[in-house]
Amino acid sequence: MKIQLWSIGKENDPYIREGIAVFQKRLQHYVDFELRLIPTLKQAASLSIPELKKQEARMLLELLQPQDYLVALDEHGKMMTTLEFAGFLQQRTNAGTRQLILLIGGAFGLDASILQRAQYKLSLSPLTFPHQLVRLIMTEQLYRAYSVLHNEKYHHQ
Repeated sequence: MKIQLWSIGKENDPYIREGIAVFQKRLQHYVDFELRLIPTLKQAASLSIPELKKQEARMLLELLQPQDYLVALDEHGKMMTTLEFAGFLQQRTNAGTRQLILLIGGAFGLDASILQRAQYKLSLSPLTFPHQLVRLIMTEQLYRAYSVLHNEKYHHQ
């Protein structure tokens, strides 16, 4: 299975980039992983929030392939423990998922059309985090989940 973490927004600050690189390197031992940054729309500041979300959704829907398994990160999604997340990844692998997309929306979240397209909605926390930090957290959590699946000592149960 290939996992891609998609995020709308600007490039990562150096400290975030360094942190992601650490976990991305560790993840290579378990899974094909890629971080894909999707630039913010050029005219974003001139659009209403609903229109911005619709245009971002159109762009995302063009990038998605029909067979992609989409996990939308959304404040109303399901929260999981690390062990549940590891189990979820194992289920997707067992189901033959070829490509799993973890999607972090733009500054105002995801349009309803993307949430409808998503096969799963995941919430990290009831707290609000900066998008760059969510990229780092998700990369670390992927590594942590795979270390659980391989009975390695990174995650203490």
